[in-house]
Amino acid sequence: MKAASVINAYLMENLEYLKDINGKNIADALFIKFRDLIVMGKLPAGMVLPNENVMSELLDVGRSSLREAYTALALSGFIVRSKSGTCINNTDDMINSAPFNMIVESSKSSDILEFRFMLEAENASYAAKRATEEDINKITESYNKMIICKNDIEKFSYYDVEFHMNVAKAAHNELLYNVMQASYETIRRDVKQAGINAYSKKWGFMDVVIKVHGDLLKSIKERDYATAYTVMKEHISYVNATVSYTE
Repeated sequence: MKAASVINAYLMENLEYLKDINGKNIADALFIKFRDLIVMGKLPAGMVLPNENVMSELLDVGRSSLREAYTALALSGFIVRSKSGTCINNTDDMINSAPFNMIVESSKSSDILEFRFMLEAENASYAAKRATEEDINKITESYNKMIICKNDIEKFSYYDVEFHMNVAKAAHNELLYNVMQASYETIRRDVKQAGINAYSKKWGFMDVVIKVHGDLLKSIKERDYATAYTVMKEHISYVNATVSYTE
């Protein structure tokens, strides 16, 4: 009975969060909320979830929506379903089976920036060595759109990340590009938030970012892979410092 009460306490503590769906697609919303609670450790490994009848009543949702969310959670490695019940997966198994983009999406902004620091400098270096004229034209187009949209943070963040994706593509390394592709939405979210935070403080953040991207584009055009590597590292470091300062 004591173990059961502890398990129920974890669920009851987060019940209002799970129920706060606000008219979204119910199955998708439940998947995201359960996933986030599991990743944050608020629903710990080994915890047994109530059966579908009980859980659907607790959350005031249809069984079909709950079943769809459970199926997605199981396919992503967050829960394990068997005849004996549904329980939260352990962390190691979760990491081994969850799609990479979900792992990135659930990571802290500081961890993502450190990840970008390691990955994107190499992308820039390879791009300077391997970029075709078509690659350079695409990077240039993204850069020009950043300049045009520097006062519109939504569009600016979109073209900023597009610039980085085009650099990754110009590296002509499928594995590096696929890793960037899997991280795309999370990187765009963080770039946008960094811009909002810094822009609101009138730091000239956009102008600094545009200048650095211009320097990076120049080094790629000139096949200067050492400078491309250095500029990208300095850029990610600057964004990291900006996010850390404004958070």
